[in-house]
Amino acid sequence: MTIIQPISLLIGSLADKLFGDPISIPHPIVWIGKAIAILEQRLNRGNSRFLKGAISSILIVSSCWFAVWSLLKITDLFIQDQVIATIFKIILTSVVVFYCLAAKTLVSEVRGVFAKSEESLEEGRKALSRIVGRDTSQLTKNQIRTAALETLSENLSDGVIAPLFWFAIGGAPAMLAYKAVNTL
Repeated sequence: MTIIQPISLLIGSLADKLFGDPISIPHPIVWIGKAIAILEQRLNRGNSRFLKGAISSILIVSSCWFAVWSLLKITDLFIQDQVIATIFKIILTSVVVFYCLAAKTLVSEVRGVFAKSEESLEEGRKALSRIVGRDTSQLTKNQIRTAALETLSENLSDGVIAPLFWFAIGGAPAMLAYKAVNTL
């Protein structure tokens, strides 16, 4: 492991803690979702739907991995100064880490549910419905909080632990590829 990985992990994690998921700037995970939707809309019909879905999945995941990997490799070809190349790789890898982690947003949403459930039962249900797929209309205050904590624990795996695992295994390319798999 080079110095790039730990520094990038620190910077990307800090950026996630400070900013969370950015709403006003482009988000690669949203782009992945849009690409999936386009492929599904065009290919999920007619014959060989399973095969078309498998090919689409492989295409999406491998494209994500290859995009990050190639940017990191191209850096070595075009930037002769090793210090500048390393700084560029740290910036690129930090950006990938930032976009792939969802710790702040996840915690903020759950805290929001707790705060809204203190205001009123209806506000708590409404806030919870933003982060869960179940019907929240009949939940009690305790059930709202329990559901929020269940969502936190479930999404902690998808939004923090698994991306960090894949980062440790294969760096930024593997981390983004995992997010593509998760989005699929």
